[in-house]
Amino acid sequence: MKMTPVMIVYSSLFARWAMVVSPANYALAACHATNVVAQSWQMYRAINHKLETGGEAEVQEFGIKAGVGAVATVGLVASAKKLQASIVSAKLGSLSTFAAAPAGPFTVHFWAPMSKWLISGASFLELDRPTDKISLTQYSALTATGFFFSRYALLVTPINYVLCSVNIALFGSSAWHLGRKVNADYISK
Repeated sequence: MKMTPVMIVYSSLFARWAMVVSPANYALAACHATNVVAQSWQMYRAINHKLETGGEAEVQEFGIKAGVGAVATVGLVASAKKLQASIVSAKLGSLSTFAAAPAGPFTVHFWAPMSKWLISGASFLELDRPTDKISLTQYSALTATGFFFSRYALLVTPINYVLCSVNIALFGSSAWHLGRKVNADYISK
């Protein structure tokens, strides 16, 4: 119930990013759109499981948080152009320059990697996670993603250094979990 919404937001942003980056990456967009569907199904299953096992309060709390998050996001997106224009026209030096940048905070080029920082952050917060709670397939995929996208972020236009840095972090934290899982399940036995 915690990681699945992060994955839905992450893949939604990256599906959009893959379409607007140059050159457009239709395979990546399709992959992330598929992940949005798969993660949405996982969320549906998790909610049903909670409801069937007496977790109504947890589901209700989750629904309230999701609703507040959705309203806040819609409000920010609706006011983004006016807010960006205000910051840029205020001539606030580096802040105005950053607000107007092609990969700045008012673009998907900024928010796609920031959503990926949520995944890396969640992974870093759980470096001691019990190995029976670590998915071999999920962390294999996350480790490979971090490895390959570190370089890819430097090959697209606009070059995305934030995306490069988050993929380096994702690779490190996921490889840590993957190594612990392999050690616990295959080497130490």
